[in-house]
Amino acid sequence: MDSITQIALGAAVGEVVLGKKIGNRAMIWGAVAGTIPDLDIIANFFTDDIHSLAIHRGFSHSIVFAIITAPVFGWLVWQLYQRKIDRSKNYKGLITALVGLPVLGLLATTVFMPLIRGEFSGTSIFVLCISGLMFYWLWRYWRRTWSDTGEQATWRDWSWLFFWGVFTHPLLDSLTAYGTQLFLPFTDYRVALNVISVADPLYTIPFVLCLIGVFVLRRNTKRRAIINWLGIGLSSTYMLFCTYNKFRVDNMFEASLAASGIQYSRYMASPLIFNNVLWQGVAEGPDGYYSGVYSINDKRPHVEFTKVDKNHEVLKPYEDTYEIKTLRWFSNGYFNVTEKLDGNYELNDLRYGSMNAFGGEAGEEPKYVFKFNLVKKAGKLVVEEDREAREEARDGGIGDALQLMWDRGKGI
Repeated sequence: MDSITQIALGAAVGEVVLGKKIGNRAMIWGAVAGTIPDLDIIANFFTDDIHSLAIHRGFSHSIVFAIITAPVFGWLVWQLYQRKIDRSKNYKGLITALVGLPVLGLLATTVFMPLIRGEFSGTSIFVLCISGLMFYWLWRYWRRTWSDTGEQATWRDWSWLFFWGVFTHPLLDSLTAYGTQLFLPFTDYRVALNVISVADPLYTIPFVLCLIGVFVLRRNTKRRAIINWLGIGLSSTYMLFCTYNKFRVDNMFEASLAASGIQYSRYMASPLIFNNVLWQGVAEGPDGYYSGVYSINDKRPHVEFTKVDKNHEVLKPYEDTYEIKTLRWFSNGYFNVTEKLDGNYELNDLRYGSMNAFGGEAGEEPKYVFKFNLVKKAGKLVVEEDREAREEARDGGIGDALQLMWDRGKGI
């Protein structure tokens, strides 16, 4: 899921493991542990788009990685406090930079730039409040007197904190549609349960608010544990609601496919971004895919499907190449190919549908969230991810798309 959610989950887990013993340090290091698996995105700066797809949510998101690295990270942090390195000004400056610079970047992209464009929103206000709290914490961090609280935790304590912080990250990711390679290095199977969107405010916001309440309380107060478990309980209850929706929507798609007389070998359904009310599904037939959108608020218990041709045969000369094998694996086989005017191809990942699937103009080409340009050069295919749809969203189209989603989510 998104970074804020993973940070919140890691902080809550850290509080459960060590909060009573070391206070807010447990939340901070738990948040760090919850972020570690996503550091695989660093590979984006050194590899091409295809290799990046294979690396992300790869070994750093596996169970083996959590088991192997937990004692290593635990020992490093244990030494940090045992040797009193945390008391040096250089260390404080490093922590300030690691916290302050990302917060400044977040403020620039979500508060200052939208304010200049006149697009200040609820998200901007939320980020502004969180940023204010972070800078307040940094101010207090420099003013506080030294404490030996961190030295009270043992190597084993820190190892458990990092294990649960790292391990719960891929478990949560596995509930989305993207796919998480939990069982590497034994298999590259991508676990994708399609229960929750990769970003869902109803899961994240109550979690974050409870953590803020925990952060301002003293470590020995009973209310601290109560509020932390309240946040975990609220998020877990919402996940149960999402799981119930998953079963309900799956039954609806199966019934609609049968009622429409569609022959299919498999199908999948997953919630669209930022919600668990509006779902998109795709079924694979002999020569094409059938996609449809369903809201749990729909009055009529039926899904209308649109067919798109597979056109997989055009990739036959290239099907044994690393690029095509990776794209087939990444999309779990849910993809179609279209030929462009210049004679090259476009491969569309159908698992996430298109941004105009529930409100586009008649005859308008689908704007798929994940699509790849396949360019023929000297008998080979050069593959690059086409980020046009997401760039259009960032340039202002996301507001229209979210409005269409909101309207469609109300039901028909």
